[in-house]
Amino acid sequence: MSRITRQRLEELRARLVLETGKRYTIQEIVDAAVAIAARMRDELLRELGAWEPLSRDEAEKLLDMYSIDLPVEDVEEDIDKVLYGELTG
Repeated sequence: MSRITRQRLEELRARLVLETGKRYTIQEIVDAAVAIAARMRDELLRELGAWEPLSRDEAEKLLDMYSIDLPVEDVEEDIDKVLYGELTG
């Protein structure tokens, strides 16, 4: 663990004592931080510098790969069927 990380943990620990009145161990704080990081992987990846948003060109290529061209009338008709059911008669 780097000196800076250890210092941040100690500062966080002190703030938690002030805010809650309870003393947490470094291990408890690290365990909680890892649990949060596991739930918020996007934030973790961003902090690690491993996640970057797609460029406009990359996003358009990805959308083109998965897009299905349907006439608007077909889509509207399908939406009506789902919302209102088949109208007969």
